[in-house]
Amino acid sequence: MNDIANTDVFECRRCGNCCLHFQPHLEMDEAQSIAKHLSLSLEDFKEIYADKRWPGHRTMLIRHNENGCIFLGRGIDNLSLCTIHDFKPQACRDYQPSFKHRECREGLMF
Repeated sequence: MNDIANTDVFECRRCGNCCLHFQPHLEMDEAQSIAKHLSLSLEDFKEIYADKRWPGHRTMLIRHNENGCIFLGRGIDNLSLCTIHDFKPQACRDYQPSFKHRECREGLMF
């Protein structure tokens, strides 16, 4: 095993695999905060960005499109870019790149 595999947590490589495979779960107060940053009402935010398949009334999931999270973009370097990075969901902020995550291991191969 090489040295990088001996460390469990590593710096994000911005592959976007986590944004492709996971849908952040939001409490409504967090959804309200993000909506405010986007200059939207909570109802408009839910209409545009919530996954309609989620039955929750007190929580929501952020919608995905064919590229993963609706907020996933690409920078000029073609690396992943969260378009709401400065106020992204807590679930996203808590995610730590690690060799424990299959998505991270696969992302190291790009």
